[in-house]
Amino acid sequence: MSLDRLEKHRRIWEARPELRAVYQVWFDLLLDTVPPDARVLEVGSGPGFLAAAARARRPDLRWTSSDLLAAPWNDIVADAGRLPLATGSVEAVVGIDVLHHLPTPGRFFRETARVLGGVGRLSLVEPWISPLGWTVYRFFHQEECRLRVDPWDPFPGPDKDSFDGNAAVPWRLVHRTPAWEWRHLGFEPPGRSRLNAFAYLMSLGFRERSLLPAGLVRPLVALDRWTRPAAALTALRALLVWESVGTAGSPTA
Repeated sequence: MSLDRLEKHRRIWEARPELRAVYQVWFDLLLDTVPPDARVLEVGSGPGFLAAAARARRPDLRWTSSDLLAAPWNDIVADAGRLPLATGSVEAVVGIDVLHHLPTPGRFFRETARVLGGVGRLSLVEPWISPLGWTVYRFFHQEECRLRVDPWDPFPGPDKDSFDGNAAVPWRLVHRTPAWEWRHLGFEPPGRSRLNAFAYLMSLGFRERSLLPAGLVRPLVALDRWTRPAAALTALRALLVWESVGTAGSPTA
């Protein structure tokens, strides 16, 4: 991972209003899971887009952005599995496209539970495997999508780059982890809301070009919402929410 790559993403972001509109849907979903006036830690903040959205939409939040790489727009440099925060120092931990990049998810969950102190919430937007999702991630995406991946040790070996990912990791964790194991890590089993992403597909993500004209952004975002009843077949993303052990049950959709 390099600062040059993050800066390139920021240049593309500024030049692509349709990409910002697509991501805003996911940002809003994440921010809606955070209680008022909460102390929030963002993990894997990368180019800093979620923090900017949070400042604009939720000025009540006390927000700290963290990433493995030092960048002038983030607050602290931190490995998500070794957080330089005190136990119980935040009420919410959030992230987008983080979990499927982590080499040691178990360490991440234990550290997140620690900084939440048993009273708080972890909310992530991640890739999701459906028949359409598997096709897209397996054949048309730069990251891996190995359905039989060990989700607790997804990148064995010493040579993992921070941008390496496996889109199947969140799906495997949710479907293969029993409740007792989540509680051992400090959480109730996660709630899951599957999300369609036809607008994102047309935007081509962080590429220089897009297939999504400005006039089609709102109709395609609406299509993503209207077709959620079919998301078991078509989802490309999911909002995943874990409650710390000792707090109320997590929402499911």
